[in-house]
Amino acid sequence: MSDAHACSASNIAYEIEATLDWPGQSLAVEQTLTFLNDTGHSLDTLVLAFPGTVAPEELTLKRIALGDSALRDYILNGQQLVLPLPSPLPPAEVVQVKLRFDLSIPPIRSGYRHGHLGYWGYSARQTNLGLWFPQLLPYKEGNGWTWHQFWPVGETNVSRAASYRVTLRVQGAPDTLRVAGPGAFVRSSADTWRFELCGSRELSLSISDQFSLLTTTSSGSIPVELFLLSSGDEGAMRAARHALQVATDALDLFEKRFGPFPFDRLVVVEGDFPDGMEFSGLVFVSEAWFRTWQGVPNDWLTLITAHEVAHQWWYAAVGNDQAAAPYLDEALATYSELLFIEHYHPELVEWWWAFRVNAHTPSGQVDLPVTAFDAPRPYINTVYLQGARMLGDLRLAMGDEAFFAWLAHYAETMRGEIAEPADFWGAMSADAYALTAPIRQRYLAEASVVSLPDAIP
Repeated sequence: MSDAHACSASNIAYEIEATLDWPGQSLAVEQTLTFLNDTGHSLDTLVLAFPGTVAPEELTLKRIALGDSALRDYILNGQQLVLPLPSPLPPAEVVQVKLRFDLSIPPIRSGYRHGHLGYWGYSARQTNLGLWFPQLLPYKEGNGWTWHQFWPVGETNVSRAASYRVTLRVQGAPDTLRVAGPGAFVRSSADTWRFELCGSRELSLSISDQFSLLTTTSSGSIPVELFLLSSGDEGAMRAARHALQVATDALDLFEKRFGPFPFDRLVVVEGDFPDGMEFSGLVFVSEAWFRTWQGVPNDWLTLITAHEVAHQWWYAAVGNDQAAAPYLDEALATYSELLFIEHYHPELVEWWWAFRVNAHTPSGQVDLPVTAFDAPRPYINTVYLQGARMLGDLRLAMGDEAFFAWLAHYAETMRGEIAEPADFWGAMSADAYALTAPIRQRYLAEASVVSLPDAIP
């Protein structure tokens, strides 16, 4: 793997062995977390959290151990798992946590409000393991472990970059089964796949006995793969070839704008659920956008594919608290759609603004948390679309050269980290920050994000 050094240097490592009962749609999981305490503090407890999409009734926790010693006085509070340590863990010391648990995979629900969470669930054609196992929460100086209650609008996870090795065995599946997953992988037997991914926020998979696979390579020699559900007729194949080309073109452009693609491969999966979803090295694009593609670039299949690929920089490479400051990934990914249109289809720039943004008359303060919204449309209008307007105004004020230098600098300095608003705005020069004060005042609830010194050295 090209990023093997990043794995060897990681302070958090997950090793997971999971067995999927294909007919029964259930998982038996053994997970090992190895953590080098890099918080700078002695820790009395570790706190992990199962993803909010995993309902309590879908989880059976069987055993927890520290090293080889069973831990019995843990607390499972909803999705949060609190592990008291028998003795404090000093800084720079290592602890190993072993878990055994079973998961019942839910059917993907109909409708957008619940159906868009189908990255954890199964349909007649596909099983998706997105955000499916517990992760160690980030530890923040002064605040402790960072965790948010699940909220049905937007995302609420905050994930540190870590190394992952996941071995998946599938029992009772047809011979045609394929597993879509990111990173380096081997199929060690007819029913066993192993994936390794370094410096990622999670490792998510999609499994189907109906996948067709299309492949190509970016100009930087990165393999791009598309796992297609709706193959068969020529219309479906044209849509698939278009999505594959969009993903590859987006990867090429965003590497030039934002810096190197963070992983060895880019995997695009047709998802049997609404909209799309980003994961590290793997993105879902809804079957609806493949099915309704009209054979033109100004279509949802183009925009959503480019949007999800942009999340490989704004989420996977540069992390953020998706509950507290979702604009740090969603506004940037939405504006990246425009950069794609500008570069490859400049005649469609006005269409993008009219169709994607202005038709919804976005308003509000871009820096609101997800809990400020009780429905998807107002959330998208404010965080995604008003956020794109804010970035457009910043670009006009700063000029293209300074604007793109700022984004590239932010992407480089915060790569592998969890960025906060002060990191985003602080990546600007002091002059640019002062220049853009009226824009922050117009779009943000907290306009004074960075405190500037009285005298710049």
